[in-house]
Amino acid sequence: MTEVGDTATPAAQINGPASGATCAPELGPLSLEPRPASKPPIELLPNELLSNIFEFLDSPKPSSSESVIHDEPILELTRSDNAPLKAASYVSKRWRIGTIPLLFKHTQFIIKEASQAPYNSLDRMIKPFLEFVIEHQLRRTAQSFTLIVRAKEPANIIDRQEQLFCSPTFWSGLFKVIDPQELLIVAPAEALGILTNCRTYMEDAWSFHSPYHYLRLQIRSKSPTGAVKVPQAKHKSINESIQTQKVDRSSSHVAEEKPRELNLWGIRPWTTLLLNEGSFIRAYASYEFWLRQPPSILPDLVGAEIETEEAVHGPMISPTIRDLSYIGLFPMQTHFAALTTNCPRLNRLYVQLVPRNEILQDSHKMKNVEAEDLWMERNSCYALIMRELFQAPPVGNYKYLQEFESGDAADKDAWDMAVEYVKRAANGWKVASEGVFVRDAKEKMTIPAGDENSPSALSVNSET
Repeated sequence: MTEVGDTATPAAQINGPASGATCAPELGPLSLEPRPASKPPIELLPNELLSNIFEFLDSPKPSSSESVIHDEPILELTRSDNAPLKAASYVSKRWRIGTIPLLFKHTQFIIKEASQAPYNSLDRMIKPFLEFVIEHQLRRTAQSFTLIVRAKEPANIIDRQEQLFCSPTFWSGLFKVIDPQELLIVAPAEALGILTNCRTYMEDAWSFHSPYHYLRLQIRSKSPTGAVKVPQAKHKSINESIQTQKVDRSSSHVAEEKPRELNLWGIRPWTTLLLNEGSFIRAYASYEFWLRQPPSILPDLVGAEIETEEAVHGPMISPTIRDLSYIGLFPMQTHFAALTTNCPRLNRLYVQLVPRNEILQDSHKMKNVEAEDLWMERNSCYALIMRELFQAPPVGNYKYLQEFESGDAADKDAWDMAVEYVKRAANGWKVASEGVFVRDAKEKMTIPAGDENSPSALSVNSET
């Protein structure tokens, strides 16, 4: 036990206080109860000020970098080594509550290849995530949602019927709970085809070695100007979507039999699309590479033919999309032609066909690949798009296109040649900036009333 002594002098203790001296006050009984710990000053702040402080710890999501999203697709797209908000959420329960709206502003869900029950369904996998969002009232908080599929083989994660097409209740159940302005899917081509109800040709997939693709869909505003109104289907209630989510195993999942408003393309008024199919380089090492068909959703997306079989359901792309970006590193001309000959109704088209990193110096990637073949196919792809863009008069949906941007303007020689061609053609296009061509305002098509919102404008042969 701690001993407590009187602070008075010995004389004062024996003889009493000296003249003019003051005795020390008498000490009360010693308490063994612990003193309450004083709160740090920051804990005395009201919740509103604490939330404002947390906002200074917020930072843009890693996937928002255009240089990252335009590079070869990787699973670590959303990973960040700097996570101050997450660290702050561990301090106390109060701080956790205060950081949740910022932590889940950009949400993600990862589908892993794990030892799950056989014939699992996407609906059941995402159920815990949806329950968490509802419990913490994050519907208005979530600005973006990223779905990452790690499994290489869809058969390892979902049931037999969902290996053909995504369950119609998956997207409706998700968007009934959250209302993001951006959706990003990182997945192998086959899984991406399932999630988007697009067919993917997998016979030649072994030769491409492109493990993951990106698909990003955005809504520029809550009420996009001139956007097509998406018909509203009678979806299940939230409780039904989350608690039951049963898949009818007696029916066949065929795209034509599903209401369009239930799939990814029709369920929301998307305005902007980005598709990054990664590198095609390894396929150039195979025999007759120009005949190889890559695993891709692009043909079905724009309504092109697959293996001489017509896409009878028409293009899958949402009729509200007016801004499309395509990224593929040295795609074959035969594949790129699916986009150029079936160009959707767009205001803006962005194309990038050359990598911005040092992939061409990678001896493993370039093994048995002739660099000349890469550049010849690149040139052939640009020849296709330039011919369609600058044809006079423009045909099909090209007559509505207002802006074309090339992400490969760093190739100065090729860009200068394109600029000279545009100047000589004098067909209504002009150079706006490096890599960007815009249609002269005087030459822009006058769109008839009501035609701007016409879904039929998706057809490249539409002359409305």
